[in-house]
Amino acid sequence: MLTINFFLYLFLCGLAYLFSLTYVGWFGGYLLWAVIALPPALTLLSLPSMLSLRISCRVPERVSLGEKAELNIKFSNRRLLPVRYCSFTLRVVNLFTGESSSYPMRYGLLDDSESIISLPSSSSGTLLCSLEDQQLSSYLGLLKLRPRRQWQAKCTVMPRPKAPENMASLESLPPVSQNYRPKPGGGYSEEHELRQYRPGDNINSIHWKLSSKTDELIVREPMEPVESSTAVLLHTTGELDLSHLYWLSLRLCSWNIQHVIYFGSASALVSNETDCRCAMLQLLALPRAKCPALSGSFGRVFDLENGEVRWH
Repeated sequence: MLTINFFLYLFLCGLAYLFSLTYVGWFGGYLLWAVIALPPALTLLSLPSMLSLRISCRVPERVSLGEKAELNIKFSNRRLLPVRYCSFTLRVVNLFTGESSSYPMRYGLLDDSESIISLPSSSSGTLLCSLEDQQLSSYLGLLKLRPRRQWQAKCTVMPRPKAPENMASLESLPPVSQNYRPKPGGGYSEEHELRQYRPGDNINSIHWKLSSKTDELIVREPMEPVESSTAVLLHTTGELDLSHLYWLSLRLCSWNIQHVIYFGSASALVSNETDCRCAMLQLLALPRAKCPALSGSFGRVFDLENGEVRWH
């Protein structure tokens, strides 16, 4: 891509030509050829360095809220001459909050070097970092190249778990009501349900004593407990809500309580701490949204809204 310096070079060539016509002597000719030949020669010398320059970047996969998060940019040049200028725009977008920041960057005389840039970590969310509008400039700025390779990376700022004030311990919660269902295949069970006989029922399951009193056949149907699931609903998405959600999910995991986290239109089943971290990573990579009305039957439901935790 030609630059304004290229047209300035053509203008200087014109001035040097006029000077050579009006100046009587050897200096005019030498000046004309120096102006014409020197800038293209420097451009050709800088071209291999521009083509061989490689940019690599690293960011930490996860950091805690308020922790230092740094983007490490490494420039690698395999040619003898350094690259005159390299410029680009660093764009950082928080996928969860929607906040976006742009930082114009320009580096000169690049050889093998590194640059460290601090990333914003004051808000939870997934930071999408990308280098945009990359340009490499030759000596004297006559030519600019735009590398085709675009670079992106993600760094998730995790909230810090914080216990809500109104819920110091899960031990104070009432037990989840136990539900039962017919045991497939029958067999022995401590719990059973009495019902009328239906064709195909095992004759051994008939309650003869009760049947004699009611003048109809009554059977004992074995029942098995149905494990009631727990739901956690994230209604609002402030920092305090995220901290409470992270703490609550980890606490449920420590008590071996499987639960489902609902946020926006997405959900995640959590059984252990690894599932909890994966669910938080999934949540923080989605745009902030309110949780819709809950559908389905749950033994216990936790509602997180405006920094408070309620359960029913």
